[in-house]
Amino acid sequence: MSVRYPLLLLFVVVAASALSPTGNALAQGRERGGTPSPHAGPGGAPPPPLLGTVEIASDNLAALPQWTRVLNKIGDEKKAVDRCDASVDACASAEIMAWRAMIQGLRSQAPLDQLSEVNRFLNTWAEKPDDANYGTEEYWASPLEFIARSGDSEDFAIVKFFTLRELGFTNEQLRIVVAKDVLRNKDHSFLAVYHDGEIHILDSVSNSVLTQNDVKYYVPFYSVNETTRWAHIVVHAQAAVAAGKPARGTR
Repeated sequence: MSVRYPLLLLFVVVAASALSPTGNALAQGRERGGTPSPHAGPGGAPPPPLLGTVEIASDNLAALPQWTRVLNKIGDEKKAVDRCDASVDACASAEIMAWRAMIQGLRSQAPLDQLSEVNRFLNTWAEKPDDANYGTEEYWASPLEFIARSGDSEDFAIVKFFTLRELGFTNEQLRIVVAKDVLRNKDHSFLAVYHDGEIHILDSVSNSVLTQNDVKYYVPFYSVNETTRWAHIVVHAQAAVAAGKPARGTR
């Protein structure tokens, strides 16, 4: 995957945005009945910033055409999924049947169990780079495209995003994150899930669901859900790590 265009987006958003520096206002809100959003911390406090970054939010998704294309496909794909749910004879493949059965089986499970099983199940697909899979440097796959052909890291994050939406997680609880993996020295995407004051990381390279406090090797460029995108500004220590240099005061 390539993030050269999103990196330009990062600097445009930083320079132009007049939104709150924390970037959390658009991601908050309240659930039915006036209770705090489920990703809020104790006492309804706002969630922590993602991986310790400064967040700048915008509700303009036009700068992410790959993502808006996926969003535009969801309606048509839902019709195909609904037909499959109504009759197995209408399912296009055994893989789609297995995916739908997994979702149905998880509806009554606890949220953390849902996160673990969704991550594990979808990680059984083999990762494939966009150039080999789609003949292009960068392509964000919709859920049914992923089920049929697999994909690279952001495609895993996308299918997990919409799978969890079906299981009742709100848009505000979920973000697809595009980051630098400083251990492997490559760009990488994963899904961040906000639940009970924690940020949980669903990653294609691990079946374990970790909290963000356990993840020290990702430096986020930007994140996005169905309504909002966030630019992420790293603090000095993170910037040094991303550049492969020791932070001041470390060895």
